[in-house]
Amino acid sequence: MRRVRAALRVALYAALAAGTLLALSLAAEAGPEREPAPAVASVVTPGPFALRRADGTTLDSVDLDGVPYGLMFGFTHCPDICPTALGELTAALARASGLPAGYRIYFVAVDDARDTPEAVRAYLAAFDGRIVGLTGGREEIAEAAQAFGAVARRRDHPDGGYAMEHTSGLFLVDQNGVIADRVAFTDAPERIAQRITAAAGR
Repeated sequence: MRRVRAALRVALYAALAAGTLLALSLAAEAGPEREPAPAVASVVTPGPFALRRADGTTLDSVDLDGVPYGLMFGFTHCPDICPTALGELTAALARASGLPAGYRIYFVAVDDARDTPEAVRAYLAAFDGRIVGLTGGREEIAEAAQAFGAVARRRDHPDGGYAMEHTSGLFLVDQNGVIADRVAFTDAPERIAQRITAAAGR
């Protein structure tokens, strides 16, 4: 009887794991822009990455050791979702009190063909100055996405054009280098501000 129960538990866990993987796969294929961004329930430490700032200098993940920050993915030719998210983030930062001096949220531009440092800097000029653009080559962007368990990929169209797909939401990393929260931009700015402040103060 014990062996039967153990076998049933193993089968149940396997089914749950398979269902979770299937749900994640379907969310990514349906379009990462619409992927839900739940709070992170387990401790996750981002992997290494290195990207370029608008001034051409390199930001290495090692530079962020002991520093709380936020990070999101997007691209400058995004028609509506990215600018809407950045607008919500700007409103949230205006409401966030008590953030550490020098607190930054990094916008990783995923279109390596069009998202030059100059283009990203001009794109972000309309938003809060604490949102800092980062760019890189295709391999560097892929490494950054992998570091956060995110999706960032190009999907070519039959007409010769292409679209960028990426994971939505804001990753909040605390001073211990742990992803403390992941915020959906469907939240109200006041709620986003609270979550940014909470993660920054952990």
